[in-house]
Amino acid sequence: MSLLSALFVLAAAAQGEHVAIQASDLDRSATFYREAFGLRAITTPLTNRRWFDLGHGFALHILDGRTSPKPSNINEHLAIHVDDLAAVTAWLDAHKRAWTDLAGKPRTMQTRFDGVRQIYTQDPDGYWLEVSDTRGVAAKG
Repeated sequence: MSLLSALFVLAAAAQGEHVAIQASDLDRSATFYREAFGLRAITTPLTNRRWFDLGHGFALHILDGRTSPKPSNINEHLAIHVDDLAAVTAWLDAHKRAWTDLAGKPRTMQTRFDGVRQIYTQDPDGYWLEVSDTRGVAAKG
């Protein structure tokens, strides 16, 4: 492979920019993501949107207008990494929000194959979230 070909391949690699979800109550969803996970809001000139920084140039865009329930499938989820999973579960408990392991066992934190602790919960519109930290056994790589 020539140097020019190699540079083209590197320049053409895709990178994530944002994920967009639709909410039935924009302010309720924005409050959930900000308070439960400490996400930092990103300024947007659009009044019917809320944007949050997920780190590394990736964002969560919450759009208004959801009028029907979100189908529930735990295998379709957004994964969020936090510094302290216990703080998240405490917030969820204080706000009477359910959280489980992948199998659906209530209030159960699991340890993934690579040592990362994780839970699953749903946002106010039913989107599944995998929330993890590395305070258990340090993750590899």
